[in-house]
Amino acid sequence: MTSTSLTLRCIGRRAETHDVTSWQFVAAEGTLPPVLAGQCVTLHTEIDGEPLCRAYTLSSSPQDPCWQVTIKDVGRVSHHLHQTLQLGDQIRADGPFGYFNLTALPCERPLLLSAGSGITPMWAMLRGELAKRPDADIRFIHSARTPEDVIFADELAALAEAHAGLRQALILEQAPTAHPWVGRLSPEMLRELAPDLLSRHVYLCGPAPYMAVVNAMLAELGLPAAQLHQESFGLPAAASSAAPVAADSDHFWLTLKKSGKRVKILPGQTLLAALEGAGETMMAACRAGVCGACRCTTTGEIERQSVMTLSAQDLENGVALACSCTVRGDVGLDY
Repeated sequence: MTSTSLTLRCIGRRAETHDVTSWQFVAAEGTLPPVLAGQCVTLHTEIDGEPLCRAYTLSSSPQDPCWQVTIKDVGRVSHHLHQTLQLGDQIRADGPFGYFNLTALPCERPLLLSAGSGITPMWAMLRGELAKRPDADIRFIHSARTPEDVIFADELAALAEAHAGLRQALILEQAPTAHPWVGRLSPEMLRELAPDLLSRHVYLCGPAPYMAVVNAMLAELGLPAAQLHQESFGLPAAASSAAPVAADSDHFWLTLKKSGKRVKILPGQTLLAALEGAGETMMAACRAGVCGACRCTTTGEIERQSVMTLSAQDLENGVALACSCTVRGDVGLDY
C-alpha cells in the first residue's frame, strides 16, 4: 500500500479521557486512500513558525467512513493539537504506512496486549478483524492506571458483549475493590487470562518500559520469538549529547556533507538525537523507525535498528532512518 500526502478536514472532536482526545477526518478533496487496521499517518502542523510533524496510529478501522486519530496530551506537537485543532480545521497528512497490522502479520487466534495510548492500533485491529470474522477467537488485555484512564472503555465492553469469541480484561493499577485484575500485568495473570498463550500470536504496543517488561515476561513463559509482533512509538532512550566524554575515543563524529559541520555522537546515540542535540533541524515524525520521514544517506559504519520503508537498494546505498540508527565510527551524513 503506497503512502500519499493529502489534506484532511476535521469533522469531529471527542474527549476520550481527561487527557486523551479523538479527532475524525475526511479528505478535504476527493476520497481517503485505503488503509489497513493498525497503520499510522503523519500529521503536519506549525508552532511559532516552525514546521513540525508527528506520526499517530489511526484508531479507526478500514470499514469506517472517516479516519480517526486518538492522541494523548503529551509532548509539544500533541499538546499543540489538543489546544488548536478544532472542528472544520484542515491539516496536512502523509500516509497511511506501517506493517503492524493483521494483514501483514495474520493470525487466526491473536492475543492483543496494550497499555496506555498503545490501545489505539489494537482498537483498530480488533474492530477490523471482527468486521471480517465476527466469531474470531481473540484475547484483548489492556493495562491502565485507573478506570478513568481507559480509552474506549465503554466501546470495548460493548464489543465484547456482542462477540462471544472476544475475551477482554482490564489490568488497573488503581481500581475499585471488586475489580478482578489490580496491579500490573504479571505472568500469573497471563496464565489465567490466556492459558493457551503459546498457541497464539501476540501483538504488543505501549510505553517503552511496559514493552520491555512484557517482552521479558513472554520469553519467560516460553512464547517463541516468531509469535511476537510489536510496535512502540519511542525507541529506547539514547545517550544524552550533554553527557560527559572522557576522551576522543569515547565518541565519534558526524560530518554533515552539505555544510561540512562536525557533530559529536556518542556510542548508542541515534543520528537524530545527535543532530537535534547539536541544534540541527531534521524532519522526523514517528521517531520509532516506522514512517521513513527521517531518511538520510550515510557513509561509514552504522547499525540500523529499523529498516522499515527501506529497500535493498536503499541499504546498499547507505540510506538509513536517523531516529533508529547508531554508528560504529565516524560517519558522513547527508539529508
